[in-house]
Amino acid sequence: MTQTPRILLHCSQDSAARIGAQIEAHLPGTETAVVNDYDGLAAGMASFQPNIVYSEVFMREAYPREALFSQDTLSWVHVSGAGINHLVPWNMDAVTVSNAGGVQDDGMAQFAFARLFAINCNFFAYHEQQQRHEWRELDNLNSVGGTLTVVGLGRIGRACARLGVQLGMTVYGVRARPEPMDGVTEVVSPDRMNEVLAKSDYVIVVTPLTDATRGLLGAEAFNALKPGAILHNMARGHVVDENAMVESLKSGRLRAASVDVFAEEPLPASSPLWDQPNLYITPHIGGMLTYEEYDRRSTQVFLDNLDRWRAGEAIENICHPVRGY
Repeated sequence: MTQTPRILLHCSQDSAARIGAQIEAHLPGTETAVVNDYDGLAAGMASFQPNIVYSEVFMREAYPREALFSQDTLSWVHVSGAGINHLVPWNMDAVTVSNAGGVQDDGMAQFAFARLFAINCNFFAYHEQQQRHEWRELDNLNSVGGTLTVVGLGRIGRACARLGVQLGMTVYGVRARPEPMDGVTEVVSPDRMNEVLAKSDYVIVVTPLTDATRGLLGAEAFNALKPGAILHNMARGHVVDENAMVESLKSGRLRAASVDVFAEEPLPASSPLWDQPNLYITPHIGGMLTYEEYDRRSTQVFLDNLDRWRAGEAIENICHPVRGY
C-alpha cells in the first residue's frame, strides 16, 4: 500500500525553495511545510505533524534534536549531509534516520588531494611570494607514490583510498570494524592506528565524530607519525586534538596540516591557528559543490528513498543511532 508523505523541510529559506521545487516536480501535490530556524522547530512539528523531515544543519547553534524527535507521527528523517552526530542517539524502533552519503565522495577526495598537492608543490608559498613581487624558486616534492593512511573508511574514505591507489600510493586504512578492502594494503582498528601512522607520508581524516573518535588523533598519534608527514582533516574538528597538532607542527614532525573543520566554527578571528606556520585553513567547504548543486544531489538521494518509502520498501543510507554513521 502506497504511503502518503507529509514532509517538513527544516532548512534555510533558499534551500527550502530549491528542495521544495524538486519534490513537487518529482511528486506533484506532496504536502510540505517549512521551518527555517531552530527555535520554531518544535511548534512546526506539532502543528504540521509530519511523518518525514528533510533536515539540514544550517545554523551555528546546537541542533534542536529533542524538538525534531518530539512528534510521534515522525517515522523518517533524511539528513542533507553525511554527518549525523548532532542527532545521536534516537529510538531506531520509532524513527529511521538516513543521510546523503555518496553525494560528495569524489568531490571531497579531490579536495583532499588538491590540498596535499598544493603543499607539495609550494603553491601557498608561491602565492605569498607573488604578493611580495618576489621571484624565487622553491623545491617541489613529488606527489606520486608514497604512503597514505585514511582514517575512516566510509564512502568518502574509500573514495580517497581509490584516488591514492591511482596515484601509486601504498594505502592503509583505519576503521572501527576492519575488513579487507580492494586496493588497501591493510585495514586496521583504531587501537593499531599508530602502527600505520608511523609509515605514512600523508594522513587524511574522514572518520565520523563519535564518542570513540573524539580526540582520536592526540599527542600519542602525532608522536607516532612518520617525520615530515602531511595531515588533512575534513572529518570533524573534535576528532583531531588541535593543541597536539600545533605542537607537532612546531616540532617539525608534522610538515604541514590542511584543516577544513575545527572544534569551534566559525574559527574565531582571535584563534592562534590562523597564524600557525604550515597550517592551511579552509572554512568547512570540503565537499567542493555549490549549495545549489549539493541541494540537488542530496534531494535526489532523498527522492529515490521517498519512492522506496511510499512503496513500503527498505530505504538506503540508513544510519545507526549509537555508532553515529
